Amino acid sequence: MKSQSNFSLNWSGSVKANPEMLYPKNLEELKKITDEKNFIIAGNQRSFGDNSVNSKLIVSMKNFNQVVDFDKTEGIIEAQSGVLLKNILNLIIKEGWFIPVTPGTKYVSIGGMIANNVHGKNTLNNQIKYYAEEVKILTTKKEIINCSKNENQDFFDMVVGGFGLTGCILSVKIKLKKINSIFMEQEIEEFKSYDEFFSLLKKSSSYEYNVNWIDNFNSGQIKGLCYFGSHAIGGKEVKKEFIFREKKMGLLNFLFLKIFTQNYYLIKISKFIFRKLKKIFYKKISNFDDFFYPQDYFIDWNKIYGSNGFFQVQFLVKEKDFINILNRISTFFTKEKTFSTLTVIKQFDEKGKYLNFYGQGFSISMDIPINSKFLKTKEFLNNIFKEFEIKINFSKDSICSKQVIEQKREYIEFKNALNSINPERKLNSLFSNRLKI
Repeated sequence: MKSQSNFSLNWSGSVKANPEMLYPKNLEELKKITDEKNFIIAGNQRSFGDNSVNSKLIVSMKNFNQVVDFDKTEGIIEAQSGVLLKNILNLIIKEGWFIPVTPGTKYVSIGGMIANNVHGKNTLNNQIKYYAEEVKILTTKKEIINCSKNENQDFFDMVVGGFGLTGCILSVKIKLKKINSIFMEQEIEEFKSYDEFFSLLKKSSSYEYNVNWIDNFNSGQIKGLCYFGSHAIGGKEVKKEFIFREKKMGLLNFLFLKIFTQNYYLIKISKFIFRKLKKIFYKKISNFDDFFYPQDYFIDWNKIYGSNGFFQVQFLVKEKDFINILNRISTFFTKEKTFSTLTVIKQFDEKGKYLNFYGQGFSISMDIPINSKFLKTKEFLNNIFKEFEIKINFSKDSICSKQVIEQKREYIEFKNALNSINPERKLNSLFSNRLKI
């Protein structure tokens, strides 16, 4: 079992710790670790938040990286939790299948997708939980439990979206989506007001996917691009090995992006230019890699934020509060000369349980550089969360305070259910300790 001391970060570089890292090679080594009293399980450590970070011990599942079975006829794949989504895609795409819900990067582990119950751009059924056929988990009592919607359902509801606090996910079965092409038929439309934005969103029901990139939301106005897409019916056959681009930033790209994403005024200029160029040069047909994983263009893009990193917030607001909240955030940003380098909005209508990200309204996601305004920004956002009773995506969170969530029904129910699975809290993280789960 490989062990090493490692300066451990989340992907956004906002969480600092120096735990021991263990890399068990098999089930027996993994079972021995359950004797530890303070650890967390990790996949590829691509989380924006602090839910896969423990200050004492992190147990990596990178050696559990085998595809157990792939039924090419029925479209069901079973994979160990350390397998990366990228490797799953390499296997299933050429057989005419796709992952039914995908996050914005293909470098996440399958176990991480389940533990965080990831969502994506889907206009309907936008949680991986809908497509998880079975999850095999090792508990802190060294028991191996198979759980699904039909077997040990209570356990299943805790594991999917349980942030790794319920046990170690060993493997997952997922029902895949049938596709006929590696291409996406997409439409990109510009909006310059809330009326235009709401009008464009009415089109989303005609597409499989929708997401909205926001350029500017100052002074009661909103500007950006609506992205709509569906899998192409025909075109290039899928039975072909797809080569993913894996490109690191060169010095020139690094310097350019670092300068333009760290300056309050330059970020406004770069967003405006991007909106105009994207509108002019967008292609009606896109391959799935460009459509679903644009941020993977540079596999080390997080470096542009420097040693302080950035933090991401994603939260769900009621439609009636949507414009008011964006105006409040805009006023704060303008006053403090701080900003979000990337702002994405999506209509949301999902059912769920416990601390999963669900509800009705608009999901707002922001990447905010960590600088001298961090503590003030953190306090401001927590006040907004509490005032409007906002639901937070805890799979990406690193700033929410316990006071925001502690009285909510879903928090109390999750904590009570966890008492029967992980009563001693052997499995814990900076996230669970911060929120006193």
